[in-house]
Amino acid sequence: MRSGRPHLILVFALVVTFALPAAAGSDRIVAVGDVHGNFDGLTAILQEAGLIDEKLRWAGGDATYIQMGDIYDRGLLVRESLDLIMRLQDEARAAGGRVECILGNHETMNLMGFYRDANPDVYASFADAKSEKRRRKLWNAVKRYRDLFGRPIDDAAEEAWKTEHPLGWIEYVESLLPKGRYGRWLRERPVAVLMGDTLFIHGGVCPQVAGMSVDEINDTVADELRVYDRVRLYLVGKSIVPPTAGLEEVVQGVRAVLFEAEKEDSTDLVRRHADQVRELADIDSWLIMSPEGPLWFRGAVRWDETERGAEMKALINGAGARTMVVAHTPDKEGMIRTRFDGSVFLIDTGMLSTYYGGGRASALEIADGVFTAFYLGGEREVLRGGEVLDKAAELVPSFDTPAETTAVAR
Repeated sequence: MRSGRPHLILVFALVVTFALPAAAGSDRIVAVGDVHGNFDGLTAILQEAGLIDEKLRWAGGDATYIQMGDIYDRGLLVRESLDLIMRLQDEARAAGGRVECILGNHETMNLMGFYRDANPDVYASFADAKSEKRRRKLWNAVKRYRDLFGRPIDDAAEEAWKTEHPLGWIEYVESLLPKGRYGRWLRERPVAVLMGDTLFIHGGVCPQVAGMSVDEINDTVADELRVYDRVRLYLVGKSIVPPTAGLEEVVQGVRAVLFEAEKEDSTDLVRRHADQVRELADIDSWLIMSPEGPLWFRGAVRWDETERGAEMKALINGAGARTMVVAHTPDKEGMIRTRFDGSVFLIDTGMLSTYYGGGRASALEIADGVFTAFYLGGEREVLRGGEVLDKAAELVPSFDTPAETTAVAR
């Protein structure tokens, strides 16, 4: 184990120099925290846990691998990570195993066209021989939109637009649309998975979803994404927003339409537009947008255990679980930790260490009721409940909040 790491009530169980094979029995679960495009870290920890072999093929037998979301953004190998998980899903199923990938906030950000944290160099991996032709065609469509609103369409404007939309950007965006390779697959993924008495959810079960079942949480988010897709398509089709519109422009377009519709001299056409987009008026409170929603919630890390421990356990129990596994907030020390008397497991260890200093790849195994942290190099820790994080400051601060997502759109 690394020297100087605080372990409190964690018990070191076993150190070995090779990856353990998959345990027998279908009750073995391995959960992995945020990837953020770190393909090498992901494959290394999956090998460490015995889920894939040296050829990156499924080797986990009837085990279950749960990816806790946030495959997207910051790192370079997002596409490779997605392709791997999608392939493993099929291979595991054929072997009697299971791969579940739940949505993280970075997946929903990208699905809604908010690419703030995308590494610009990722776009090149989506480019092909027809990328320049596609970009020219899109620029011609954007020019028509700009001309409609009296915006500049000179050479300088074109060059600036091309800089903002490098080759591969169009293909990246198209892959995330409802019919795109990744967009279609991601829209079918859940936000929460309940296996036995353990709930897996990216940010955490939170007061906003109190009383909701796992199915209700998943259905609500799926409905929100469907509404967003429909409204965006409508706004683009009516030339209210440009064909490249993402979250910010869609929200701006909705608010502009609703504002105009409230005027006494508004036209029937504007009022019809308003009827079509009104469902997005309260988007800030949606589960996929709210800072207190299950994709963004940080209470599992930041709530005071003494003051709010009973509330946290009631939320977990209300979702039909006894324990909860969350990711989303990277641990500064690169450690998997427990809180709330062992009912909450925090497993984001900052796998993309080039971005999260001190981070490393890890996985949480649940087998025969025993929770074990896996780290690269054969390090294992059996986790026994009760570890307390005394200082929220010991965690990497939040780099992304939905408030930042929508503030510019207000």
